Amino acid sequence: MASYEGLLSPLTLFILSAGWCIAVIAGPFGTYATMTWLVRVIYWGCVIGTGLMAGIVARSLMMTFGIRAPVRFDFGASLLTCVLLAPAIMALRGWLDPVLTHGDLKLWSIAFNTFMIVAGVFVLRRMLGAEQPAGYAGDIPEEAPRPRLHRRLSEVRASEIMRLSANDHFVDVATDAGQETLRLRLADAIAEMEPVAGLCTHRSHWVTLSAITGVERESGGKVFVRLRNGDRVPVSRKYRPRLEVAGWIGSEAGGQAR
Repeated sequence: MASYEGLLSPLTLFILSAGWCIAVIAGPFGTYATMTWLVRVIYWGCVIGTGLMAGIVARSLMMTFGIRAPVRFDFGASLLTCVLLAPAIMALRGWLDPVLTHGDLKLWSIAFNTFMIVAGVFVLRRMLGAEQPAGYAGDIPEEAPRPRLHRRLSEVRASEIMRLSANDHFVDVATDAGQETLRLRLADAIAEMEPVAGLCTHRSHWVTLSAITGVERESGGKVFVRLRNGDRVPVSRKYRPRLEVAGWIGSEAGGQAR
């Protein structure tokens, strides 16, 4: 599912693996002085593994709540991860550390350090494009209209639908999180996309206007619209005028689409 794919991306796994190695070697927060290297391997492996699971849960909850604005999303996900992870870290440290006991540990201090590190991971993922939208330049409106078709998807509901394509008695729904096939007629799927603005480019394809990034033409007169997720959707002659009205295809392209 999309909620898991985001935090199990190669970039995230690389960041966590690098963090594990650095933590084992450097032994931060006093673990170098109180733990052997083997215990550090086990301890930091458990901490990072538990942190990954907590992050998945936190990210899923934020998306379930419909929060997509980058700053609010990352802050909320970091806070939820901290709430889940800090007690686990305290329990692991008291159990595995041969010197310190649970009585020597302060939960508030562990929680603060945990929040700062987790927030750094979420920010890094955002800035590197592993979380969409990338960066913090523009927040997404929290009250953006959401089509009814989202309710049919098993993927994260916060994902943006970009394309609908007929596939026999099914319809392929392409989002910024992947693609899913639903047992539904294309016409019914289009009806459930209201109030999102979109148009048919072909009898078997419908796209959202906000997903279009450009138009491509091939030899032989074929015309395609290019979407933000990289998809190329064919444009037939019958539906070309709608793209002309929308300003994506000039009238000089007459006869090129078929």
